[in-house]
Amino acid sequence: MTAVLVNGTIFRKPEQRISKAGKPFWTATIKAKDDDVLPWWKIIVFSESAGGELLRLGDGDALSVQGALRVETYEKDGATKFSLTCIADTVLALRQPPKQREKKPTPDRSSPPSPWRFSDDRFGDDMPF
Repeated sequence: MTAVLVNGTIFRKPEQRISKAGKPFWTATIKAKDDDVLPWWKIIVFSESAGGELLRLGDGDALSVQGALRVETYEKDGATKFSLTCIADTVLALRQPPKQREKKPTPDRSSPPSPWRFSDDRFGDDMPF
């Protein structure tokens, strides 16, 4: 088998499926721009870690996949076409999704702030230095 590295954007949300043997696998379709050509790649993932990474992504997200290349031909409108598939071992999101931030409680602003006071006031004055 030939190894391939594909960079592109996801077209539609990736899906998790179950094989006839009862094992999970994941599929996606990638648009990969190559000069003026826009090839479409089918992505198949059998690794749970790579499948989890794939499911985190959505339509339009950029990614890179690496794995085995499978090329098939078919006839459409009298012309021979190619179907490109990558059986991916590795999935890498090219832009990480934003992290969820915890909301910090807002301080009570009803009373004015107290003046700076240092507990180690050796000189007995209000000077902070």
